[in-house]
Amino acid sequence: DAAARRDLEGAATILFIDEIHRFNRAQQDALLPFVEDGTVTLIGATTENPSFEVVAPLLSRARVFKLELLEPRHIVAIARRALTDPVRGYGGQHIEATDEALETLARVAGGDARTALNVLEFAVALTEEDDEGNRLITPERVEEAAQHPTLQYDRDRKSTRLNSSHVKRSR
Repeated sequence: DAAARRDLEGAATILFIDEIHRFNRAQQDALLPFVEDGTVTLIGATTENPSFEVVAPLLSRARVFKLELLEPRHIVAIARRALTDPVRGYGGQHIEATDEALETLARVAGGDARTALNVLEFAVALTEEDDEGNRLITPERVEEAAQHPTLQYDRDRKSTRLNSSHVKRSR
């Protein structure tokens, strides 16, 4: 338990709550004593205005950071890294994207890196290999992928099919 770890080991516990605005007042109030006495360091994320969605006592003990949307150039850089990184991306898999495709990706992502990576992943799945085993992501593939940004996976994290059986795979 967090209090025992703090008292016996001097170890801090970080509690991350995504979409903290979904917690009701009573649930948020229940966190307050543990935040006040240092049992936990609370990190709450919300897409809502915390002034309206987080109870005042909890908010008064918080430091609020507003995260801004990424600029298109940042999205393009993230996508390029995903295409070239051999460990966490597509590096070595003979997948490339045109500059126009990356610009389209930046536009449809709307400043959100997670959206950009999801759309890129779907664009890769939609693009068939050419005769040499290469795949070239085009703006059209990105636009198509943005319409259906989810894949289904098997237990080995291999894509099993697109989320819509009506999506046509094309070059």
